[in-house]
Amino acid sequence: MTESEVKKLMATFGAAFRAGDADAAAACLADDFTWQLPAGNGDPRGQVLQGLDATLRYLRDRFAEQQDGGDGVAFSDGRMEVFGDMVILRYRVRGTAEGGQPVDAMGLDVFRVANGRILSKDAYWKQVTWPVSSH
Repeated sequence: MTESEVKKLMATFGAAFRAGDADAAAACLADDFTWQLPAGNGDPRGQVLQGLDATLRYLRDRFAEQQDGGDGVAFSDGRMEVFGDMVILRYRVRGTAEGGQPVDAMGLDVFRVANGRILSKDAYWKQVTWPVSSH
């Protein structure tokens, strides 16, 4: 893929993701897509979604919760760099995580792309500990 094709694919995925459109986001993904989320239990990779079906279910659930006023985060300050079939996306994430915990951190995603689709997404967020007030 050319750099402009990669950027177009990533822009399409990003727009669908921000709009909460699970089907449009999934249309950008390979059938054997793998997503390593930034958190999870028991697996050092975080929660791992394997395959398009698992990812689509996750996205539909996540977007439905956010529409119903549940936990959610917003992404801003995105900066993308393309290195052949690898894309690095740096961003800021703010909002409320599962369990009601506030989130305000920098994040980084590493994507692999080929044949007009996203093959994988490996997501990382800074682990921020907020100071406890002495008052």
